[in-house]
Amino acid sequence: MSALATFVNRFVGARELADAPSAVWTRTDAPRLRPLANEDVYLFVKRIDNSSVIRANDPVAQTARNRSMATGFACAVLIIAGLVPSAYNVTAGFELQQLRQEQAQLERQRAILETQEAELVNPDRMRQLAKALNMKEAQPQQVQTLSGMSKTDSPAEARVDLPFRQSVSAR
Repeated sequence: MSALATFVNRFVGARELADAPSAVWTRTDAPRLRPLANEDVYLFVKRIDNSSVIRANDPVAQTARNRSMATGFACAVLIIAGLVPSAYNVTAGFELQQLRQEQAQLERQRAILETQEAELVNPDRMRQLAKALNMKEAQPQQVQTLSGMSKTDSPAEARVDLPFRQSVSAR
């Protein structure tokens, strides 16, 4: 399909390349590239200033715009309301997994502490510590048994009855 300029040139304008005006072709030998379509056409673009134009108030367009905004808002609310439970389930799952990991870590720490306690309370170790500190086994007259508190006694009264507390406070 020919461009408009070449179509017009066939009937009205130059018949051959050699007959073309000098503004279009400066050489008479065959060009290496084909000429661009409508390269001799100049379009004048006039600047238009619409700053003084005031848009007319269209109540039908305003109603349509308000309805479309309300519909979009309602759709967004429905989508969010549909996604909130699944998002809550995901966050609850993450929290549950974190709590399970923390529980496993605490169980490992508890096992380590129980092992350490068993090593520290071992009777053989206690005997070794007693020998290192020059401790001897208590005589029967040195042993005092403490009676438990009754439900009416307060812990403060129980502390006052203890003999070693009185000796500490007497110092």
